[in-house]
Amino acid sequence: MSALDNAIEILRCFSPQQPEISNADVIRLTGKPKSSTSRLLRQLKECGLLEQDATTRRYRPGLLVFELGRLHRSQNDFVALAEQHLRDVCAATGHTGYVAVLDGGEQVVLRVVRGTNPLQVVSPPGVRTPAFLTSNGRAMLARLSDAEICANLAKPFPAVPPNAPRNITELMVRINEIRRTGYSSATEESLPGVGSLGFAVSNRDTGETVGVALSFPSQLTSAKERARLWQILRATAVELGRLCDDPVWLALDDAVPVRKAAAQ
Repeated sequence: MSALDNAIEILRCFSPQQPEISNADVIRLTGKPKSSTSRLLRQLKECGLLEQDATTRRYRPGLLVFELGRLHRSQNDFVALAEQHLRDVCAATGHTGYVAVLDGGEQVVLRVVRGTNPLQVVSPPGVRTPAFLTSNGRAMLARLSDAEICANLAKPFPAVPPNAPRNITELMVRINEIRRTGYSSATEESLPGVGSLGFAVSNRDTGETVGVALSFPSQLTSAKERARLWQILRATAVELGRLCDDPVWLALDDAVPVRKAAAQ
């Protein structure tokens, strides 16, 4: 494994739940020897990728990571476009929305648009979730071939909540329905008490794909209200599809009646 691979493995130890790490944390999470871990942490600190607290001696992401993240955020026009349209949806519905990307078999949250409704369970940017457990994650998986989906899934198939697909056969039934309608939903799969509706959209010029989702309290949101939310989301998906020349949404536009898809 190269020095770059080792450095990336250390950087992946950080998470919203663990924004600071110690030397011992890295050894535990990566299984690397103490001597090489100490050397790598020191080198990452020297180049600005990490900072070290003078009192606790724990490490946190450095200024260079922040600068690169800010540059990515400002330059990623496609994600910004999806976020802009999602803000309109969240303002109209009061629910919290997400823009995410697919990384292997995981969904990574890039942007969060907080709603005004009192649902306080929010997954912050950077959170990773198995893609097959979320509405926009499944929508993004649906853009892959069957072989690519199988290759990206954890083996053996992980234990899942009762409402989630329990095996590859059940997952592919949902994937094929998403391919047919563009409609993707999840109920208390990645988070208890939370439902979501989502879709994926691709940029023909860049080949990028993002997943967009709206989350809501599952027990307090009726089937009629979910249908209304999907009508709003579907109109947004069609509009984004036209702007990005997405062949899937160009084909789905007017091909599947909104009420029929939302009722499923």
